[in-house]
Amino acid sequence: MPETHCPALSSAAVSAAFLAPSAAGLHPLLRQLRADAPVFFSEELNVWIVTRYEDVLTVLKDAERFPASTRSVILGAYPPDVRSLLAATATFTAPNMGFDGRPTHDRLRRPVAPYLSAQGAARLEPRIRAIAEHRAALLPDEPPADLVAAYARPLATDLVMTLTGLPEEDRDRILRYHRAVSEFFFGSPPPERQLPYARDVQEWETYLSALIARRTRRPADDLISFLTAQNAYTEAELISLISFDIVTAGIGPTGYALTVLCRELLEDPRRRDTLLSRPHLFDHCFAESLRRSGPALGVFRTVAHPTELGGARIPAGAGLWALIASADRDERRFEHPDDHDPARPRLGTSLHFSHGLHYCLGAHLARTTVRTAVTTLLHHHPTLRLVPDQPRVYEPGINVIAPARLLVEW
Repeated sequence: MPETHCPALSSAAVSAAFLAPSAAGLHPLLRQLRADAPVFFSEELNVWIVTRYEDVLTVLKDAERFPASTRSVILGAYPPDVRSLLAATATFTAPNMGFDGRPTHDRLRRPVAPYLSAQGAARLEPRIRAIAEHRAALLPDEPPADLVAAYARPLATDLVMTLTGLPEEDRDRILRYHRAVSEFFFGSPPPERQLPYARDVQEWETYLSALIARRTRRPADDLISFLTAQNAYTEAELISLISFDIVTAGIGPTGYALTVLCRELLEDPRRRDTLLSRPHLFDHCFAESLRRSGPALGVFRTVAHPTELGGARIPAGAGLWALIASADRDERRFEHPDDHDPARPRLGTSLHFSHGLHYCLGAHLARTTVRTAVTTLLHHHPTLRLVPDQPRVYEPGINVIAPARLLVEW
């Protein structure tokens, strides 16, 4: 029977690696945990950690036994004055498809799903291509360039703002609001920033309320107008949807996914050349890059009632961290999992977009965006390559494994 604690390493060593997942030893550590302690309790993190593919899949498939209702856990990590401000916001309290189960989840997801479906993403592709062309044209005339700062991050921001209908003249303040929400959900804001960030979240929701009212009176060709026309959401639900599911879950992960694929392609020029000559292989290359180096370490869940998972007995109410980055490199599921192989068997079973009830709503849009962005970039710079011997710098934050800088030349 698996241990309920990690026998090979101290809890502190494990938690330190997970809180800074850019560490070079992350994947060897995950391999060791899959072998020795596939489901164990971390005293430092106060959470059960799940590392093997089959166990992670069980968690993702069973939203009743392992619900995603973790906002109360996030709120509980902050002092009372910060918590009281956040508890008054829709972002942290209104029904939301990312945190609620059925039937609430289905009610909230159904109206927005057509806009983000495969057909919806195809309809949006010309607008995405225009954004990519604009950003590619703004790259420096002479290399090197930081692909994150000069292309991936601003492209992702342009995309979310354009499709949602957020005014370009408000870009700086919207990014400030976005940072506040992201820090609470995915980071660890220092004590002196917590109250200012909480006030930013409140200000963000006041801003969104006014924008929703304007789009209700004068609809435009954007997602907010589409959603208001559905008459399917309360204002609080709509604010929560835009604040978390669209903006927060759109800007960061889209830029991360684009950067990860570019790094994977450019680490071996043969991968870049293969995609240039055989663009129909994009979906396989994208899926393999996310399986091997996806930008998220895992997903957080709670345990609804006492349960057994991977031989460990977990009490009701416990927090659980299902490590998708580990599951997608599980040698029990994928042969030679550390290799980059877009033709590998079972690639379609990778969990990089999650699985089950909370399968990523924006998967089609993300795939279309990254395909368009990469093909546009390589059209402008077919000899694009990594600057050699550059140190790896990663985004800060809990649960994020994404390059914060990627220097390229051509």
